Amino acid sequence: MAKTNFAGPITTGPIQVNTGTTIGTNVRDAAFISNRMVFPFDYNSVAVTTDDNKLATVADNGASTTSVTFVDTTQNVPGVTSVGGFEMASAVTLTSAGDDSALTATLTGTDILGNSQTEAITMANAGVVTTTKTWKTVTETTVSGAGTVGTLEMGVLATAQVSVVARSLFNENPLSQTSSTVGKNLANNIVIPPFSRITDIRLNNTVAYSNTTYVEIGTNVAQAAGATLNSLELDYFAGDAATDVKAIGSHHVPLYLKQTAAQQDSCLNVSDGDASGYEIDKAIVITFTTGTAAPAAGNSYLVVDWLQKANNTN
Repeated sequence: MAKTNFAGPITTGPIQVNTGTTIGTNVRDAAFISNRMVFPFDYNSVAVTTDDNKLATVADNGASTTSVTFVDTTQNVPGVTSVGGFEMASAVTLTSAGDDSALTATLTGTDILGNSQTEAITMANAGVVTTTKTWKTVTETTVSGAGTVGTLEMGVLATAQVSVVARSLFNENPLSQTSSTVGKNLANNIVIPPFSRITDIRLNNTVAYSNTTYVEIGTNVAQAAGATLNSLELDYFAGDAATDVKAIGSHHVPLYLKQTAAQQDSCLNVSDGDASGYEIDKAIVITFTTGTAAPAAGNSYLVVDWLQKANNTN
């Protein structure tokens, strides 16, 4: 059987003009075909192991550290290189032995999509601070002023944010494919064309997560001249870090998967945050934050419905 691929947008309805008064004759009645993609994942996809010095150790970063010495500047931050053909990124912790609260640490590296990003974070007084961004790699960290008061270490935390990109290299679930499968199937990928309009986002939990779970749905955005530095917005479309969605059920916008007015605007036009003239495809990124420990149970699939390029060609 032959396969036909449509580039879209695909419209229905005979009229696409907007003059006159007669409905069905000269008043627009065009509609668009709905697209739907599903991405399955479980607790293994969002779980990391707490490791305070995974990225940098106190032995290598004593008092007066201004440029952090890493264990390996190329290592994958969460330590998980592939779950079902997709990768993860996680938040990073910085543990200060002394009072570094007057200092700023600036991290440089990449996000889950491989785009460059930076983050400046105020350090702690003999304690731990956690980044707000999630990281695939951290290649450099500098400390302001004369450097740290005491030693410094960097690592990951099981209960901090973990991001998963809904873009797998093969269809592990339900086809049991692997990286060596010939003719890999990419049906699980959720990548949305620019100018599209999202009509629904649902997180369907078929097995409850074992701990309190917060979920955000984000994506990449393009800046002036198409720049992608700091392009990942973890909560671009939906979700927050206060609404628990661990229970079995369909958690969908706007009630059970929270959505602000700004997030709704981003759904009405997925290119809402892109610089004009540089609208790009949107790779869906799911970010989890768990409660007292990493989840040991839980199973979900994310469903996204959209009208393809509805805001660009109608």
